[in-house]
Amino acid sequence: MSKEVITGQEARLRIKAGINKAHNAVKSTLGAVGMRAIIEFKGLDPVECDDGVTILKNLEFKDPYEQLGLMKLRKGAIRTSEEGGDGTATTTELTNALVNEAFKEIGNKSHKIREVRERIEKGLEETITELKKIKRNVSEEDIERIATISSLDSEVAKIIADIIKEVGINGVVTVEKGSRLGYSKEVVKGVRFNKGLISPFFINDRDTNSCILNEPLIVLADRKISTNEQIIGLLNSIGTGKDILFIADDVDSVALGTLAQNAVNKIANIACVRNPYSASRGKDFLFDLASITGGTVISEEMGMKLDTSTKELCGRAEKVIVTKDTTTIIGGVPSKALESRISSLEKDIEESTNVYDKSILEDRLACLTGGIGVIRVGAYTDTEFNAKKYKFDNAVNSTQSALQEGIIIGGGSALAKVSKKIKEPMFKKALMSPIVQMSINAGMNPKIGKGIAKEWSNNGIDFKSKRKVNMFVTGIIDPFKVTRLALESATAITLDAVSIDTAIVNNE
Repeated sequence: MSKEVITGQEARLRIKAGINKAHNAVKSTLGAVGMRAIIEFKGLDPVECDDGVTILKNLEFKDPYEQLGLMKLRKGAIRTSEEGGDGTATTTELTNALVNEAFKEIGNKSHKIREVRERIEKGLEETITELKKIKRNVSEEDIERIATISSLDSEVAKIIADIIKEVGINGVVTVEKGSRLGYSKEVVKGVRFNKGLISPFFINDRDTNSCILNEPLIVLADRKISTNEQIIGLLNSIGTGKDILFIADDVDSVALGTLAQNAVNKIANIACVRNPYSASRGKDFLFDLASITGGTVISEEMGMKLDTSTKELCGRAEKVIVTKDTTTIIGGVPSKALESRISSLEKDIEESTNVYDKSILEDRLACLTGGIGVIRVGAYTDTEFNAKKYKFDNAVNSTQSALQEGIIIGGGSALAKVSKKIKEPMFKKALMSPIVQMSINAGMNPKIGKGIAKEWSNNGIDFKSKRKVNMFVTGIIDPFKVTRLALESATAITLDAVSIDTAIVNNE
């Protein structure tokens, strides 16, 4: 296949055109009175959504150079969404504005690129510093307000606020399909840890790129699993059609191939996960999991062998969700040893004098006593469920982001006010773009943002009522973390876009 090449300003402008076109598809969703997009899925009902990432993921441009611009913007928006849970439309708006300003500065003078890059980096640093001066910590009543702003649904926000209050700031909240229409919630025993699928062949849910196991048996081994001899007896004891989770030091070689083949051929849903810890901490982790799930650690030190193990040694849970990075065990069936293990850890924490050791013990205690919030969403179709799930996931993540790093006034007002403190002209103009676009979406004069920017106070515009209000009092607030991530993503995309001098695409 031959390639087509363009260089210099032409390359940059064609990629910029893709960013501009993608921005046009997303910009109307920004703000409290933003509109929706409707997306076609062949063979399924269309989906209506106001989520920037969903729109960007479903865009495809005929022009390959514009497609490159779209892909850059999509990657930045996804980063904001994954780490902050919201802010994709803001990321898109800031990126488009900052790219346009940077390209004006450069024009057709490539020698100015380095200078512009340095100015952009300094502008980001200035902006974050000024935003930190106006952020504040989250109060209990803020939680529901933040969830409302993210989801644009008071019922969704109430459920999220209630469940986050139960599981805490670092608690795990999952969203799954309910058997009845409407929403319900509960908190169950469970744990999440930072190790995911060893192989993508275990993925059984393509929508989320994860492996979902229902009522699985959980194998806990303190060694590497490499041979068929180690697993065949256990697999025969379990039988076909039963979901299985393996947690071991590693799973590789022939054993990994056999388990992956069983998963691909749908003989069983299987997931293999590495122990996130090593040495003595790794063993403690396995025994903690055993007490949560009612299983037995298959331990060489205790004279046990995998090849003679049976399903009676396996732990059990209601559900396990394994992604490429994390494993979540929900509703484990605890052993009788759980309470004594908790008591022992509490005593060790009380007696510990080493700060590091105490921190590890506290993490283990949180693992044993923590809960997982489960929100069940009923829907007529999978397509409808996925659209509602996006809404819940965004609102949950946005709320937890606010709890982690604090909040600022929303509606684009914080960025507008900060723009007056920034020396860099490119950033001064770009920071005004969100409030200007929200004004347009609300049918208001876009110049209203200039008046808000002049006031160094908590005042801003409530775009629903079209009135100036105290944003903290009325609950129109944004997580600082989400705004920070949106700025960082927009800056990263802009730095990449202005640095391009050659674009190469397939010439079909």
